[in-house]
Amino acid sequence: MNVLTLVMAIDLAEAVEFADLMRASGEHAREQGARQTLAAAETLLRELHAALTGNRTPLQPDQRAQADSLLPTLLELARRLDASQPQQALFAMVLAQALAASLLHQAKQVLQQEAARSGFFSSNKSKIDACADCLACAIEVLRSHALGYSNLPHGFWQDCHRLYRYLLDGGWENKIAAGKHDTLGALYRQLLLLGVAASNRLDPVRIECLVQLVREGGKHALLLPLASAVDANGFIVDLERDAAPRHSSIRGKPGPEHAQLLLGVHRVLQSWEEKSQTTPQLDAAAQLEQQLILKLRQELVYPPQRRYLRLHSKNEEFVQLHATLDHCWQALQAASDNTPPVAHMQVCNMSASGYLLRGQLPTMPLRSGELVLIRRPGRDPFLGVVRWINRQSPCGDTECGIEIVGKNPEAIQVKPVVTHATEPAQNAIRLAANARLNPQDVLVMYGKPYQALRQFEIHQPQGVLPVKATRLLLQTAYYQLINVRAERH
Repeated sequence: MNVLTLVMAIDLAEAVEFADLMRASGEHAREQGARQTLAAAETLLRELHAALTGNRTPLQPDQRAQADSLLPTLLELARRLDASQPQQALFAMVLAQALAASLLHQAKQVLQQEAARSGFFSSNKSKIDACADCLACAIEVLRSHALGYSNLPHGFWQDCHRLYRYLLDGGWENKIAAGKHDTLGALYRQLLLLGVAASNRLDPVRIECLVQLVREGGKHALLLPLASAVDANGFIVDLERDAAPRHSSIRGKPGPEHAQLLLGVHRVLQSWEEKSQTTPQLDAAAQLEQQLILKLRQELVYPPQRRYLRLHSKNEEFVQLHATLDHCWQALQAASDNTPPVAHMQVCNMSASGYLLRGQLPTMPLRSGELVLIRRPGRDPFLGVVRWINRQSPCGDTECGIEIVGKNPEAIQVKPVVTHATEPAQNAIRLAANARLNPQDVLVMYGKPYQALRQFEIHQPQGVLPVKATRLLLQTAYYQLINVRAERH
């Protein structure tokens, strides 16, 4: 059996640099508990960075226990602070990703030590446990980077594929490590399945739901040599490339035949369908899970394709971007006393439906499904929805795909007619009817206020305009876009 060779490089320098920037900014989390959590995680991060710089063992047993307990707390904190304190939310996510990478690094070191043992002191059980720990830590790294819309560390997939080859050589694919419920092969298939799902197109709540679905259904995936696979529909796993699996319909550079596998997802989809049919529709979480299963069934069989030709920007054109409905509303109010956060983003390319933008967004809560207002020099402003996000690094650029939903937005206030008498009107945005985009006026509102033919009052300087909902145009995790028509008095 060959001794396992893994990419052991780990770089916490960017996370430390971001921590230095946060300290220099003087901004702190408003809650005492959040401040304590971030301070503890930052202290641990600096300890780990100093240990790695000095070529010492990165995690002592007490540090390992602290990292294990801090990781889920940081991920939850990042989700909770995202809308109110986006910079602190990003800090929590960066810390979580650094701790997850450190845990994986430690697990790989243990595995290397076990793999190098031979003879009387060698134990397959300890190697199996070390393999399972590596795979479990790898899933946590993938989860934290999915929640942060971030690029994975260099060598991540290469290590995962080498690890799979190692456990195959040992004949341990169907072995279950101590304290685990799934076999080593099932853990690897869960990792692959999570890697092929387009998590950068999901909001954080759906990403967590996706992780849970993968943990439950990933073990049903089939992993066969590509040459012997009967059904060619699936995802190609190239064991010699540092890359996630790609759908078999997507062209890619062919690798050596012996190093290519096919990940079949048919049985996974079946298990999700069965789960969906047996789950009673009693709460919002069950409905969200069902919607996600429908989305995954479509995208895993037929991956999203470009619908329009992309035109690359020849000049360095920049636009102003505001995010969230409240900030867009404030930016549209000429007399508003509040100055909402604004980012200057470069236009990389554009199409008939939207833009690809790139820039830095340290103080902006940008998520999949978020509402944005974009202003281009010499052009009418337009409203868009974030379709996907990709962060290069904590201190680097963010790329995002924006779908145009309407031009010349107007800041208004809206109140449902059937509501409590003391209920105040809420901020909303109106998009006037447009021959190309929307044949009727559109209301953009928080939450899920749509009901067929529901009546609303639009409060504007000219007076109160009664309207009636006619169609749900678009729904994201945070907003609804509703077609409305004016009611006759």
